[in-house]
Amino acid sequence: MKKLVIGLIAVVFGLIVAGGATLYKYPYLPAIVEEGFPAEVWPARGIYVQVTGVPLKWPHLLEADDKPVSEAGEKLKRLMLKTETDALVAYHKGKLKYAYFRPGIVPETQFNSYSMAKSVIGYLVMKAIDEGEIDGLDSKIGEYLLMLNDPKLRDEPIRQFLTMRSGLEFESKNPPKPLANDAKRAPDEKSSNPFTPLARVHIQGLTPILGDLKLPEAPTYDYHYQNVNTALLGAMLSAIYTQPLNEILSEKIWKPSGARHARWRTYTHEGAVTAYCCLFATAEDWAKVGIYLMNNGRINNNKTQAPFLAPERNKLMNAEQYSPEELNKGVYGLHVRHDILDRPGEPLQGPFTYFLGFGGQLVYMKPEDDLVVVRFGRRHTLLHSTLYYVWREIMAREAKDKARMLGKAAPSDGRVEAAD
Repeated sequence: MKKLVIGLIAVVFGLIVAGGATLYKYPYLPAIVEEGFPAEVWPARGIYVQVTGVPLKWPHLLEADDKPVSEAGEKLKRLMLKTETDALVAYHKGKLKYAYFRPGIVPETQFNSYSMAKSVIGYLVMKAIDEGEIDGLDSKIGEYLLMLNDPKLRDEPIRQFLTMRSGLEFESKNPPKPLANDAKRAPDEKSSNPFTPLARVHIQGLTPILGDLKLPEAPTYDYHYQNVNTALLGAMLSAIYTQPLNEILSEKIWKPSGARHARWRTYTHEGAVTAYCCLFATAEDWAKVGIYLMNNGRINNNKTQAPFLAPERNKLMNAEQYSPEELNKGVYGLHVRHDILDRPGEPLQGPFTYFLGFGGQLVYMKPEDDLVVVRFGRRHTLLHSTLYYVWREIMAREAKDKARMLGKAAPSDGRVEAAD
């Protein structure tokens, strides 16, 4: 019995020592455990600040209208159930045409953007160039983010961080993932590991690591998706404007788009927001942002409004600049993604731009057809089929409305392929 007690004491002592050593090496672990992985819908644990919005009265009521009027609508409904879609709203020519909300979810529900927040950072960087705050995409990041010490890192062009080709090896020592594979699936699959450098940044912020952040001796500049690239761009924007990032987003995009107040997570031990993640807003508000950016700052095609970006910079944010061959492989542009619809027999064709989050959160923008679709869910959906089904359902609804006005029968929506 005495040996057993001594053995138990030794085990407990060993666990205490091991636990103390772990906390010494990872002092942020208690905060990680307390907050947990970022929630999918509000409310969420953590510290948040407001992104102030100015709601506008749009010419519609956001009602959950998801009753299919076509074969495509039926397939869309089945796809949403299969992929645990929480919400999907579609706007054609600035008007709500389709709205689905899973039971328990309402139009006022605020969803976590996860990595969709990265895309608004890309637009804000382009806006800073437009306003003369940054000389250009090839300007050195160290000219604006003075806290960086490594000379090689300071000399890196801003473009490299936007395209995830900075050469940093901060979040993974694995070889860079092939762009064609990565661009169409969740990029954050290791983000829940509490022992990664990203986990430390998520709690303690950028300040503790900025001075020690370095490029490798022989950096590779292949596509390598890392949250730290966005974190650095966010810190750079705050330094340039001498404003918190949530206020910059509010002033440049959120208020002008007519989006309502949103919530953005901050680093637990530092007041700055996590530029790469965790911006809570409604599906409608993301649609407003999508329409605003797709139309380059003009709401309801009001050409008297000043554009958000000069034409040459706005073009850099759109998919039309890439060839069909490039788009077919999936393109990660300036913190936004691009792809193409080219399935034979489908009425919706051509390039589109999209934001993507951890669980398949999506904002699709297709300016050629004046289409914006926003989707939130627990699993990834089919990237292309979702748009094909939505478009056929919208066309069927519009045909039905037109036929009703003329007193005629609406046409069928035709064949729809089932696979992405």
